[in-house]
Amino acid sequence: MSTLDVRDLVCGYDKTPIIGPLSFAIPSGEITTLIGPNGIGKTTVFKTVLGLLKPMGGEVEIEGKPINRFAPKDFARTIAYVPQNHVPPFPFTVRDVVVMGRNPHLNELVSPKESDYAIAEEQLELLGVTDLVGRDYTELSGGERQLVMIARALTQQAPILMMDEPTAHLDYGNELLVLEQITKLRDLGYTIIMITHNHMHALMWSDTVVAMGRDFFAVGPPGEVLDGNTLTQLY
Repeated sequence: MSTLDVRDLVCGYDKTPIIGPLSFAIPSGEITTLIGPNGIGKTTVFKTVLGLLKPMGGEVEIEGKPINRFAPKDFARTIAYVPQNHVPPFPFTVRDVVVMGRNPHLNELVSPKESDYAIAEEQLELLGVTDLVGRDYTELSGGERQLVMIARALTQQAPILMMDEPTAHLDYGNELLVLEQITKLRDLGYTIIMITHNHMHALMWSDTVVAMGRDFFAVGPPGEVLDGNTLTQLY
Protein backbone atom coordinates (compact mmCIF):
# COMPACT_ATOMS: atom_id res chain seq x y z
CA MET A 1 0.00 0.00 0.00
CA SER A 2 1.39 3.41 -0.96
CA THR A 3 1.05 6.49 1.24
CA LEU A 4 2.24 9.05 -1.28
CA ASP A 5 1.97 8.86 -5.06
CA VAL A 6 3.91 10.98 -7.54
CA ARG A 7 2.65 10.90 -11.12
CA ASP A 8 4.46 12.50 -14.07
CA LEU A 9 5.80 15.21 -11.75
CA VAL A 10 7.87 18.00 -13.29
CA CYS A 11 9.65 20.32 -10.85
CA GLY A 12 11.50 23.58 -11.34
CA TYR A 13 11.85 27.29 -10.64
CA ASP A 14 10.69 30.39 -12.51
CA LYS A 15 9.01 28.36 -15.26
CA THR A 16 12.27 26.47 -15.88
CA PRO A 17 12.00 22.69 -15.42
CA ILE A 18 14.78 21.16 -13.32
CA ILE A 19 13.73 17.52 -13.19
CA GLY A 20 10.95 15.27 -14.42
CA PRO A 21 8.61 13.84 -15.37
CA LEU A 22 8.91 11.44 -12.43
CA SER A 23 6.50 8.76 -11.27
CA PHE A 24 6.90 6.70 -8.11
CA ALA A 25 4.96 5.54 -5.06
CA ILE A 26 6.12 5.83 -1.45
CA PRO A 27 5.22 2.65 0.45
CA SER A 28 3.51 3.07 3.81
CA GLY A 29 5.55 2.31 6.92
CA GLU A 30 8.91 2.11 5.12
CA ILE A 31 12.06 4.15 4.61
CA THR A 32 12.33 5.45 1.07
CA THR A 33 15.54 7.21 0.03
CA LEU A 34 16.03 9.63 -2.86
CA ILE A 35 19.56 9.41 -4.19
CA GLY A 36 21.40 11.08 -7.01
CA PRO A 37 24.25 13.49 -7.83
CA ASN A 38 24.39 16.99 -6.38
CA GLY A 39 22.23 19.47 -8.26
CA ILE A 40 20.01 16.85 -9.89
CA GLY A 41 16.88 18.18 -8.17
CA LYS A 42 16.29 16.00 -5.11
CA THR A 43 15.58 18.96 -2.82
CA THR A 44 13.45 20.55 -5.56
CA VAL A 45 11.32 17.38 -5.62
CA PHE A 46 11.04 17.59 -1.82
CA LYS A 47 9.92 21.22 -1.96
CA THR A 48 7.31 20.35 -4.56
CA VAL A 49 5.94 17.42 -2.56
CA LEU A 50 5.83 19.68 0.50
CA GLY A 51 3.81 22.26 -1.44
CA LEU A 52 6.55 24.92 -1.22
CA LEU A 53 6.85 24.89 -5.01
CA LYS A 54 4.01 24.46 -7.48
CA PRO A 55 4.46 21.46 -9.78
CA MET A 56 5.14 22.40 -13.38
CA GLY A 57 3.39 19.22 -14.44
CA GLY A 58 1.89 16.09 -12.98
CA GLU A 59 0.54 15.66 -9.47
CA VAL A 60 1.24 14.47 -5.95
CA GLU A 61 -1.37 12.63 -3.88
CA ILE A 62 -1.44 11.50 -0.26
CA GLU A 63 -3.77 8.57 0.37
CA GLY A 64 -5.48 9.42 -2.93
CA LYS A 65 -5.97 13.13 -2.13
CA PRO A 66 -4.10 15.78 -4.19
CA ILE A 67 -1.85 17.87 -1.97
CA ASN A 68 -3.39 21.12 -3.24
CA ARG A 69 -6.70 20.09 -1.66
CA PHE A 70 -5.28 19.97 1.87
CA ALA A 71 -5.86 22.87 4.22
CA PRO A 72 -2.47 24.08 5.53
CA LYS A 73 -2.96 22.75 9.06
CA ASP A 74 -4.30 19.42 7.81
CA PHE A 75 -1.26 19.10 5.56
CA ALA A 76 1.06 19.87 8.51
CA ARG A 77 -0.68 17.14 10.50
CA THR A 78 0.06 14.73 7.64
CA ILE A 79 3.67 15.49 6.69
CA ALA A 80 6.47 16.76 8.93
CA TYR A 81 9.72 18.08 7.50
CA VAL A 82 13.25 17.82 8.91
CA PRO A 83 15.54 20.30 7.11
CA GLN A 84 19.19 19.62 6.34
CA ASN A 85 20.51 22.55 8.37
CA HIS A 86 18.70 24.60 10.96
CA VAL A 87 20.07 27.32 13.23
CA PRO A 88 17.42 29.51 14.90
CA PRO A 89 18.15 33.26 15.12
CA PHE A 90 17.55 33.25 18.88
CA PRO A 91 18.93 30.90 21.58
CA PHE A 92 15.75 28.94 22.28
CA THR A 93 15.90 26.04 24.69
CA VAL A 94 15.54 22.56 23.22
CA ARG A 95 12.15 22.27 24.96
CA ASP A 96 10.89 25.39 23.17
CA VAL A 97 12.27 24.32 19.78
CA VAL A 98 10.59 20.93 19.99
CA VAL A 99 7.23 22.26 21.18
CA MET A 100 7.09 24.44 18.02
CA GLY A 101 6.05 21.22 16.30
CA ARG A 102 2.68 21.56 18.03
CA ASN A 103 1.72 24.63 15.94
CA PRO A 104 -0.55 22.67 13.52
CA HIS A 105 -2.60 21.56 16.53
CA LEU A 106 -2.98 25.02 18.10
CA ASN A 107 -5.38 27.85 17.37
CA GLU A 108 -3.95 31.15 16.19
CA LEU A 109 -2.25 33.26 18.88
CA VAL A 110 -2.60 30.47 21.47
CA SER A 111 0.45 29.47 23.47
CA PRO A 112 1.32 25.79 23.96
CA LYS A 113 -0.25 24.14 26.98
CA GLU A 114 1.44 21.83 29.42
CA SER A 115 -0.05 18.91 27.46
CA ASP A 116 1.81 20.17 24.36
CA TYR A 117 5.06 20.36 26.30
CA ALA A 118 4.41 16.85 27.58
CA ILE A 119 4.07 15.57 23.99
CA ALA A 120 7.30 17.36 23.06
CA GLU A 121 9.17 15.79 25.96
CA GLU A 122 7.79 12.34 25.06
CA GLN A 123 9.45 12.65 21.64
CA LEU A 124 12.77 13.65 23.20
CA GLU A 125 12.47 10.61 25.44
CA LEU A 126 11.68 8.39 22.45
CA LEU A 127 14.90 9.54 20.78
CA GLY A 128 16.90 9.19 23.99
CA VAL A 129 17.81 12.87 24.36
CA THR A 130 15.74 14.05 27.35
CA ASP A 131 18.95 15.31 28.95
CA LEU A 132 19.00 18.08 26.33
CA VAL A 133 15.60 19.54 27.25
CA GLY A 134 16.89 22.62 29.07
CA ARG A 135 19.95 23.21 26.87
CA ASP A 136 20.41 26.12 24.49
CA TYR A 137 19.71 24.70 21.02
CA THR A 138 22.44 26.80 19.40
CA GLU A 139 25.08 25.20 21.64
CA LEU A 140 24.33 21.58 20.66
CA SER A 141 26.54 19.37 18.53
CA GLY A 142 25.45 18.58 14.98
CA GLY A 143 24.15 15.13 15.92
CA GLU A 144 22.25 16.43 18.93
CA ARG A 145 20.73 19.24 16.87
CA GLN A 146 19.56 16.80 14.21
CA LEU A 147 17.86 14.56 16.79
CA VAL A 148 16.14 17.63 18.26
CA MET A 149 14.82 18.55 14.80
CA ILE A 150 13.50 15.00 14.37
CA ALA A 151 11.83 15.30 17.79
CA ARG A 152 10.22 18.57 16.66
CA ALA A 153 8.87 16.81 13.56
CA LEU A 154 7.52 13.95 15.67
CA THR A 155 5.76 16.48 17.90
CA GLN A 156 3.60 17.38 14.88
CA GLN A 157 2.21 13.82 15.18
CA ALA A 158 2.24 13.44 11.40
CA PRO A 159 2.50 9.90 9.96
CA ILE A 160 4.90 10.94 7.16
CA LEU A 161 8.38 12.31 7.87
CA MET A 162 10.43 13.96 5.11
CA MET A 163 14.13 14.40 5.89
CA ASP A 164 16.59 16.31 3.70
CA GLU A 165 20.01 14.67 4.17
CA PRO A 166 19.57 14.10 7.92
CA THR A 167 23.19 12.94 8.33
CA ALA A 168 24.85 15.74 6.35
CA HIS A 169 27.99 17.17 8.01
CA LEU A 170 27.91 14.59 10.83
CA ASP A 171 30.82 12.42 11.85
CA TYR A 172 30.53 8.64 11.51
CA GLY A 173 29.35 8.06 15.09
CA ASN A 174 26.59 10.65 14.85
CA GLU A 175 25.58 9.36 11.40
CA LEU A 176 24.99 5.92 12.90
CA LEU A 177 23.12 7.40 15.87
CA VAL A 178 20.73 9.35 13.65
CA LEU A 179 20.21 6.46 11.20
CA GLU A 180 19.48 4.04 14.05
CA GLN A 181 16.83 6.41 15.39
CA ILE A 182 15.29 6.78 11.92
CA THR A 183 15.08 2.98 11.65
CA LYS A 184 13.43 2.89 15.07
CA LEU A 185 10.78 5.33 13.82
CA ARG A 186 10.14 3.15 10.76
CA ASP A 187 9.60 0.20 13.08
CA LEU A 188 7.06 2.28 15.01
CA GLY A 189 5.03 2.71 11.81
CA TYR A 190 6.18 6.06 10.44
CA THR A 191 6.58 6.50 6.69
CA ILE A 192 9.98 8.11 6.09
CA ILE A 193 11.17 9.79 2.90
CA MET A 194 14.83 10.71 3.07
CA ILE A 195 17.32 12.38 0.75
CA THR A 196 20.86 11.03 1.01
CA HIS A 197 24.10 11.68 -0.85
CA ASN A 198 25.58 8.41 0.42
CA HIS A 199 24.62 5.32 -1.59
CA MET A 200 25.71 3.08 1.31
CA HIS A 201 23.09 4.70 3.53
CA ALA A 202 20.47 3.98 0.88
CA LEU A 203 21.70 0.41 0.49
CA MET A 204 21.89 -0.42 4.19
CA TRP A 205 19.09 1.61 5.77
CA SER A 206 16.24 1.93 3.27
CA ASP A 207 13.46 -0.33 2.03
CA THR A 208 12.93 1.46 -1.30
CA VAL A 209 15.29 3.60 -3.37
CA VAL A 210 14.38 6.32 -5.86
CA ALA A 211 17.53 6.87 -7.95
CA MET A 212 17.60 10.05 -10.03
CA GLY A 213 20.23 10.91 -12.65
CA ARG A 214 20.40 13.28 -15.59
CA ASP A 215 19.29 10.61 -18.04
CA PHE A 216 18.45 7.86 -15.59
CA PHE A 217 15.60 7.03 -13.21
CA ALA A 218 14.92 3.83 -11.28
CA VAL A 219 12.76 2.78 -8.32
CA GLY A 220 12.86 -0.42 -6.30
CA PRO A 221 14.54 -2.36 -3.49
CA PRO A 222 18.06 -1.07 -2.78
CA GLY A 223 19.70 -4.41 -3.59
CA GLU A 224 18.17 -4.34 -7.07
CA VAL A 225 18.50 -0.64 -7.87
CA LEU A 226 21.93 0.17 -6.47
CA ASP A 227 24.11 -2.03 -8.65
CA GLY A 228 27.27 -1.03 -10.46
CA ASN A 229 25.38 0.01 -13.58
CA THR A 230 23.12 2.39 -11.62
CA LEU A 231 26.02 4.01 -9.78
CA THR A 232 27.89 4.49 -13.07
CA GLN A 233 24.82 6.13 -14.61
CA LEU A 234 24.27 8.36 -11.58
CA TYR A 235 27.81 9.52 -10.98
